[in-house]
Amino acid sequence: MLQKIVLSLFFIVSLLLGYAQQRDVSLKDGKIVLDFSRSLDGVNKSKTYTIKRASSRFGHYKTIGKTTKSIFTDNKVVENPYNYYYQICVDDRLVVLLGLEIELFGANTFIYSASDDPSKIGEEVNALHERMFGKEFSPNRYGIFFKKGDYRASGLLKVPFYVQIAGLGHTPYDVQLSNIHTPPHLADGNGTCTFWRSAENLSVIGPETYVEEETFKWAVSQAAPLRRIYSTRVVRNQWGNGWVSGGYTADCYFESAAGSKNQQQWYTRNSYLGKGRGNFEEIKYNYCFQGVEFSPSVDQASYTNNWDKGGNVTVLPHTPIIREKPFLFFDQDQRYKVFRPALKRNHIGVSYAAGDMGEGEVIDVLDDFYVVKPGVDAVEINRQLARGKHLLFTPGMYELSESLQVTRPNTIVLGLGLATLIPGKENGTTAITVADVDGVTVASLMFDAHYSSQSLLQVGTEKTADRHAENPTLLADLFFRVGGFREGEVHVEETVLLHSNDIIGDHFWIWRADHGVKGSVGWYINTAKNGLVVNGDYVTIYALFNEHFQGYQTLWNGEYGRTYFFQCESPYDAPNQSAYRSEGGKKNGYAAYKVAEEVDHHEAYAFGIYDVLIHEIMIHSSVEVPEKRGVVLKNICNNSLSNGRYRGFKFVINETQKSTYDTWRDNRTYVVDFPVME
Repeated sequence: MLQKIVLSLFFIVSLLLGYAQQRDVSLKDGKIVLDFSRSLDGVNKSKTYTIKRASSRFGHYKTIGKTTKSIFTDNKVVENPYNYYYQICVDDRLVVLLGLEIELFGANTFIYSASDDPSKIGEEVNALHERMFGKEFSPNRYGIFFKKGDYRASGLLKVPFYVQIAGLGHTPYDVQLSNIHTPPHLADGNGTCTFWRSAENLSVIGPETYVEEETFKWAVSQAAPLRRIYSTRVVRNQWGNGWVSGGYTADCYFESAAGSKNQQQWYTRNSYLGKGRGNFEEIKYNYCFQGVEFSPSVDQASYTNNWDKGGNVTVLPHTPIIREKPFLFFDQDQRYKVFRPALKRNHIGVSYAAGDMGEGEVIDVLDDFYVVKPGVDAVEINRQLARGKHLLFTPGMYELSESLQVTRPNTIVLGLGLATLIPGKENGTTAITVADVDGVTVASLMFDAHYSSQSLLQVGTEKTADRHAENPTLLADLFFRVGGFREGEVHVEETVLLHSNDIIGDHFWIWRADHGVKGSVGWYINTAKNGLVVNGDYVTIYALFNEHFQGYQTLWNGEYGRTYFFQCESPYDAPNQSAYRSEGGKKNGYAAYKVAEEVDHHEAYAFGIYDVLIHEIMIHSSVEVPEKRGVVLKNICNNSLSNGRYRGFKFVINETQKSTYDTWRDNRTYVVDFPVME
């Protein structure tokens, strides 16, 4: 009786969410109905179809029936219906794989269980890597998820472009993998274009060794976060001796060493480092550790602010305000849920412990989310938002005919598998507009400009005095791309536009593409004025990567703003000096980071700003700020990545510290404190 009630509830919820219409798999009166008619293209429809069932994706399949029709009903559902997977076969050939999990999250979301054949898991994941390897501008997106269990027998798993790999447990300890690598597609271990992938909420379990193939090699650059990871292996953020320009780590617990030699920069927040960087040297430009807990065995002297001694390390003892990114998990009651971690202030270390997922809110997916799959239009998504639903975007690309309107407080908009939002051709405004309300979360999404629009994301519609200090909006793991994907001209004026007060930004990559498919990149092709414009007050941003824009790359107009770690490269392709001047043509170039003269209070820490200029161009200053008592900057560096003379920044900040102009490649210059202490 209880089983029938549970199945009936699943069916009712599915009906309410609209899943029962035009579905391949549905629940009806406690039975699972398979409709595989849409999967029979190229298959002789007069054949007999063999139906096999297992309790997981790669479980033991047993034949449960045969039919000559394209619809089959499983009358013997005795377990949680979301555990069942079905193979539809013709002459022992698999035609289609079906299941309620596939129906809910889409065919590009692979969900594994502890009962699955581990060798088949490894084969499928690494076959996906082979298909996606080097596909830097692919339209395909994938999510790889593991329910609670030990998957070490699946072996080494490789993660390519546009793949999210994640555990579905309460904590990272619930899912155990053997190892993960991110092989670069460029030659000689060059990982500077190893972008757009993520790993979170899982353990990597293996021996503590520096033997390269045995290390957990997360050798990435921008837009490739590591979050909520537990590792006993040495974490190596580099491939061989290759050059890399990443990266981001948050809420991770590393028993062994974590680091590299040639990473250009790296930001680590609220993590535990059991062995520090170990044998790694970290010899490049800008490494920032914020709210990090170090074990007693770590050499604390190597984790102090050392720029005044010519070093490259910034240590910030706590994180003033943060909410960790929400994530999908599979709960003990066999239902999918999203965990929204609690807001923390002056936080140190990770947010969880063994057996304790930490403080936060649990939200049921079927009850409270609209699960968005490719093909759903923006009108329907907005209708679901108006009904009060959160959004869970499954892997795919979504062209939006109108801006998504997030108007209700505490709404969550969460992506899986690098889901990508695109303002459509008829939508010249933005992909998402968030109203000036409390507690919205937008996380784990890409935004891509295929057509011209004012922006790609906007929070607030105008500057107001309304505060959200007790329940700020969180923007986490958001990646923005202007140009690169498709041939043709495209323009975005202000890529990310923040009007509201008390926003937390946690890991952005805002990128005017410097390379891409033929005809997609050029000074007059993919045009974009600003990467980030902040008009709101009390906005705090951690790990801001923002590159190649044609005006001020970051323009900050709000009061009491804070940026912790900034990475930026100049636009490569400015054709000449006259085409690249600010202040109405009076000043050479545009600052990478500009704080408006009217601002009285601003803080900035751990900046790496690099000139990469093809032509002979001077940029007067990499950072421009008002010289006021309340404007404080610490550890700001430039480095020249240009080839040839008469290129680069004249000064680091305003007219302080001669910088890279007309010097030499790989010349690092810096300011430790601004205003400069006498």
